[in-house]
Amino acid sequence: MLSLVVLTVIFIIVIVLISLIFKDIGKKVFLLLVFVFISIILFFISFVVGGWEGMGLGAVSLSLFVASLIALIAIVLLYKISDKNHY
Repeated sequence: MLSLVVLTVIFIIVIVLISLIFKDIGKKVFLLLVFVFISIILFFISFVVGGWEGMGLGAVSLSLFVASLIALIAIVLLYKISDKNHY
């Protein structure tokens, strides 16, 4: 259980750092939606793989899904906070 939490935190950090490359909020949100889509695809692939490997892939995809949703919320909130400071 702890390894999934650590994996989720690592995914959050990586996703936020990758999204910092883009200046436009639209591109950042699109990137995060791509990560959500990848996690859903991995989840369905985990059923095809089956067995313990499929369960591991499903856990990683769930961790990526949660991390991308948390990163999406964090980036939108940071954008709203920084946008208020520019006025």
